[in-house]
Amino acid sequence: MHPYSRSETAHQEGVDAMPEESIASNENSLSQLLHLLQGAHEPVLADVGITRFPPARLEALHGNASREAETCLDRAQLMLHLMEGALEGEHPPEPALLQRLAQQIGRTLADHRRWRDLADNAAYYRDHPGVKARISAQL
Repeated sequence: MHPYSRSETAHQEGVDAMPEESIASNENSLSQLLHLLQGAHEPVLADVGITRFPPARLEALHGNASREAETCLDRAQLMLHLMEGALEGEHPPEPALLQRLAQQIGRTLADHRRWRDLADNAAYYRDHPGVKARISAQL
C-alpha cells in the first residue's frame, strides 16, 4: 500500500469529480503545479507521478521538498510574529490588511503541508522500490 498525501486526502473530502482538463479551483497553486508536472489532469493520491523517478532523483526531491516545507513554516511563523508586533503597537493595522495577512499565512501553511507530503512520498518510494515499480507500471 502506498502513502496517501495527508493534505490531498483532507482536500478530497466533499469535492465532486471534475472535468479532465481542470484542476480543483480550491486547491492551492503549488498543488496544481505539482499535479501538472506529474502529468495528472486532476489531483492524484500520493504523487504517483514521481514513481517514474530513479532513487537518486527521489532522494534529491525528498531533500529539496523537506527544505521548502521548513522554509514555508519559517515564513508563517515570521508573519505571525509580525502580526503580533503590529497589533501590540499604538496604531494597529487596518482589518482588511490583517485579513490579507491571515489568508497569506493560511496559504503558506498549506504550501508547507504540500511540500512535506511530497517529501514524505518521495522518501517512501525511494525506500520501497517494489511498491514504486508496481505503481509506475500502471501509469
